[in-house]
Amino acid sequence: MRAAGVDPIGTAGSYDGYLLVEWPLPWPRDLSMLPELEPLTRAATAAGLRFQGLVPTDGDAPRHVIAYRRTVDQPTGLLVRQEVIAEPGAVVPFALELLASDSPSPAEADEHRVIDVLICTHGRRDRCCGSLGTSLFQKIDAIPGRLGSTVRVWRTSHTGGHRFAPTAIVLPDATAWAYLDDESLTAIVQRSRPARDLLDHYRGCVLLDSPELQALEREVLRERDWPLIDLPRSGSMRRAGVCTLTVEIGDGLEEQWVGTVETTRTLPVPECGRPIEESKKLDRELACTSLGRVDRTEAETR
Repeated sequence: MRAAGVDPIGTAGSYDGYLLVEWPLPWPRDLSMLPELEPLTRAATAAGLRFQGLVPTDGDAPRHVIAYRRTVDQPTGLLVRQEVIAEPGAVVPFALELLASDSPSPAEADEHRVIDVLICTHGRRDRCCGSLGTSLFQKIDAIPGRLGSTVRVWRTSHTGGHRFAPTAIVLPDATAWAYLDDESLTAIVQRSRPARDLLDHYRGCVLLDSPELQALEREVLRERDWPLIDLPRSGSMRRAGVCTLTVEIGDGLEEQWVGTVETTRTLPVPECGRPIEESKKLDRELACTSLGRVDRTEAETR
């Protein structure tokens, strides 16, 4: 897909957050196929969360169970993290209890911003993720703290978009990325280069509920740079192909961005290592072809 110049924007999926659980390998093609995890994957889906397995970092040691969710106080923008540590035999009940608890407000969440980076290495789902994703993880993991002292890097289960391998998710940003190498992933996590230089890797933010809104947001990110990712924002469709992204910039002010998003081509979705003509799925490639901004106060929106 990279050789064909396929743009990954709009392929991030749409969720209210993530449930992350350390679970030992081997994994089947889909973690819901594991009887032990089926109640948990079902409960996560019912809560609007995407379930992700994490390869345990330390054998039989206690395991991380992490929920990233929207909050009532801040339904868009950064997700809020809750984390518990469970003994291996108690992972599922601890995770179910976490899902049943109230989502905290940002003020109630921990004060230290931990960044979790999930690199897809799920070879049973797609062998390109298994090989390319694992290679990327090993390069990052070979230098402790390479991405930063508050960053944890995980091998994770299928994230979608395996045709764009290596792929990764960055939390709490809720952003998904494609075609990665160690240098581009480092720059994304550290925000050490302008966002516009890395947008060919951007699949979108999962908090926006359509591919078109994700495509519009990328163009706003091109204009606003990295601070946009931390701001509450929401989107809507005005009519076919015309989208609006509203960004809360503080002090009662909002920016409203309006764009036209078009399908540039429809392409087959390949399986890694198989001829493209054997593909059984098609997907759209999107582009935002116009962009405009209107600044407003909150009072003007009421």
